[in-house]
Amino acid sequence: MIDLTEANTNLVKEIFGDDLDKIGDIRKCYNCATCISGCPAAEGDPPLLIRRLVRKVLLGLEDDLLDDETPWSCVSCNCCEEMCPMGVHPFEVGLAIRRWQCSQDETYLPPSLPEVWEIGHTQSVHKQGTLRASLGLADAPPSVCVTPGAIAGFRKMLKETDVIRDNSYMFKEEEE
Repeated sequence: MIDLTEANTNLVKEIFGDDLDKIGDIRKCYNCATCISGCPAAEGDPPLLIRRLVRKVLLGLEDDLLDDETPWSCVSCNCCEEMCPMGVHPFEVGLAIRRWQCSQDETYLPPSLPEVWEIGHTQSVHKQGTLRASLGLADAPPSVCVTPGAIAGFRKMLKETDVIRDNSYMFKEEEE
């Protein structure tokens, strides 16, 4: 049973602030799960279920949401944006939750950051050649992990962020 006695009734405003217009009315989400029907991160462990995140926000479950690492498993494919029948903009919901999580603790290190540093993605999208070929797509999507020299430029950009500078011991570049 969910204990709502300590619910944060301002959580929606804290997370989305002035972006509510861009995100759409998240109260329209009726948990249909259409957003996850094409989501590669919904197959993860634990699965990314935007509808579950929306419910946590609407119910004001701040502590649960702070501890939830699933928003960081999003691969930014935007399938959910195309699928949502209610115009909730699930991708934007996930991004807003990420920003809010980071704003709540200046020492918060997103769990996917080392993987982003390593391959430029939160998922190994560049290793899905057979599946992509069966759909008539190139073996790998255009990205920093397959574009020569791009990962170096991407890491250079990341080095400019406080989170990488403050945790540089975790983000070493391979010797060439």
